[in-house]
Amino acid sequence: MNETPDCPAFLPDRDFVGYGLDTPTDCWPNGAKIAVNFVINFEEGGESTLANGDEYSEGYLHEAFHKSPLKGRRDQQLETMFEYGVRQGLPRILRLFDKYGYKFTTYAVARALELAPQYAKLLPELGHEIASHGNRWRSFADMPPEEEAKHVAEAIDRLQRLTGDEIVPGGWFLGRGSNQSKRIIAREHHKRSLPLLYSSDSYADDLPYWVESPLASEGVSDGGLLIVPYSLDCNDHRFLCQGSGWSTSNDFLWHMKETFDYLYQEGIEGRPKMMTIGLHNRIIGRPGRFRCLQKYV
Repeated sequence: MNETPDCPAFLPDRDFVGYGLDTPTDCWPNGAKIAVNFVINFEEGGESTLANGDEYSEGYLHEAFHKSPLKGRRDQQLETMFEYGVRQGLPRILRLFDKYGYKFTTYAVARALELAPQYAKLLPELGHEIASHGNRWRSFADMPPEEEAKHVAEAIDRLQRLTGDEIVPGGWFLGRGSNQSKRIIAREHHKRSLPLLYSSDSYADDLPYWVESPLASEGVSDGGLLIVPYSLDCNDHRFLCQGSGWSTSNDFLWHMKETFDYLYQEGIEGRPKMMTIGLHNRIIGRPGRFRCLQKYV
């Protein structure tokens, strides 16, 4: 537990009602029945490695699930698996989305983008949003708040320097944050007068929703915090989950199709929804898996 008197946890009361039976009927422009939210996790280069000053090699979300993290040594084989995501995976994704004019949100790990700076300006030029996926691709759950605050500040500094945009990032998704993360992020944005537009560290709904501002308890005017939920359901990470993932690209394709069809049906019935599709350069970028995305879009 890393809560301190100076940085208490931000844990709003649990809500088991949400929109309930009163789903908004006018969520999207032009009366759209569904919004498909594509998010690309740009993590490659920000993972755990001695090259980043870490003690261990990466042990999470990679093809070599049989490997244990190496202590005190770099794992070259594992590092090249991550490198594939930027060398091959991301170019494939960009070409496909550009073909159809679709846009996505990039959950960018600041250190990862720093190692592939050619994309820092290209992604926004192509119309894709850059949100923050943290300074490093790691767990912050047990990190002292003061250390986590340094990571938050460095992530913003890096992303703004790389993109040349002083209002980046507007949104955050950590995935492995602490109970203090939203408060720490909100404090840093407030200090910089940098708009914090949303957080995606929630899995609670098929629509965006509002919670109180993390700074309301600190005397700052409560403008609320918009939550744009992430999803581990239509998410390519399941290719790497032993026993609970996809066996073939058609598994993922069928699941995306069924999800879209059902949520679209709800939209037709007057209950518009949002469908989030979570992708990773190094996972969906592999050719056999990429075919499902190519067929889907």
